Amino acid sequence: MSAAEAPRPIWDRGDAIDAEMLSFTIGDDPLMDRRLVEHDLQGSRVHAQGLAQVGLISAEDLRAIESGLEDLRTAHRAGEWDVEPGDEDVHSAVERRLIERIGDPGKKLHTARSRNEQVALDVRLWLREALDATRAKTEVLIAACGELARRSAGIALPGYTHLRPAMPSSVSDWALAHGRALEDDLASFADARLRIAECPLGSGAGYGLPVRLAREFVAERLGFERAVEPVTLVQHSRGRAELAYVTALEALALDLGKIAADLWLYSSKEFGFVRLPIELTTGSSLMPQKRNPDLIELLRAHGRQVICDRAALLDVVRDLPSGYHRDFQLLKGPLFRAHDRMAVMLPLCTKLLGRIEFDSAAIASVLADPGLSATARTLEQVKAGVPFRDAYRQESARTESGT
Repeated sequence: MSAAEAPRPIWDRGDAIDAEMLSFTIGDDPLMDRRLVEHDLQGSRVHAQGLAQVGLISAEDLRAIESGLEDLRTAHRAGEWDVEPGDEDVHSAVERRLIERIGDPGKKLHTARSRNEQVALDVRLWLREALDATRAKTEVLIAACGELARRSAGIALPGYTHLRPAMPSSVSDWALAHGRALEDDLASFADARLRIAECPLGSGAGYGLPVRLAREFVAERLGFERAVEPVTLVQHSRGRAELAYVTALEALALDLGKIAADLWLYSSKEFGFVRLPIELTTGSSLMPQKRNPDLIELLRAHGRQVICDRAALLDVVRDLPSGYHRDFQLLKGPLFRAHDRMAVMLPLCTKLLGRIEFDSAAIASVLADPGLSATARTLEQVKAGVPFRDAYRQESARTESGT
């Protein structure tokens, strides 16, 4: 669609609009909003039902709107339309196409509704699905940690402090620790779930509407626990649900980064504890002998980027006064980026843990270091009646002398 063919914004009143300004304010919304089409159609359908409940539109108008929205859903799923660069956002795209399909009843859909509450609703509906999908993938990864622990039972592994051999441990304990950390991360999703439990529709631009609306009916139909009260909370809390979700993703990213860092070290020639599957490594364009852990390194790097995404999202909402601000438009980018990264990282990490092999022979050479048993020998002396500090110093002297 050319600039000349682009539809006028739905807020247009006939005044001249600077094209450069309009392009800047629209930004990437048409592209990012493509993932919100189904949610916008769902919210619009229930909003129309609520309008009919309180008599703001007729039953005939409701039937036309529902039919038109269902046609748009079918056509969208068939790939016949999407949010285009000429559309200001998903809300504009849906309304424009609905009016093209059904005429005047389509012009009534936006009665007693603001795009401010529409986007809040669409994102909450999207977040509900995103939370469930990420949680499910995390649970599969936790299971992979448990399976690795089971199939590696009996394989010892040196434990490290300060990246120096410290005490004997096991592969099973290593894998189970990572699994338990991921289980703890799932608790972070509870706050995000709490923040999307209430329906923002009926709040208008942030201060309610001077008409009676079926807010509880709409909330129930959309699967929320209740409508947001007071209505001023909707825009007051914008970005907090997004931030809660990305904070949960950040917790996952930190733990995936630790798994990646461990495997990066353990699979190096100097450690040699882990053999990586050939199909999950890459090669060098110059050195024919190389197999590189690019997957591991990019899991680590993308984890850091999730942390950056959270920081970017936080900076959008930092220090804003109450009410709606166009700054909120920039919440979508870091939210979607962080989700998309984690959606790929979790299954790849699951695949990696399912295919690595620990080399017990290579590990045995490190376990032969008598220093690893120094603490155990110290405690044996304690059992024999030697005060701990004396036993500690005797063992320290023995270890340093090599005897």
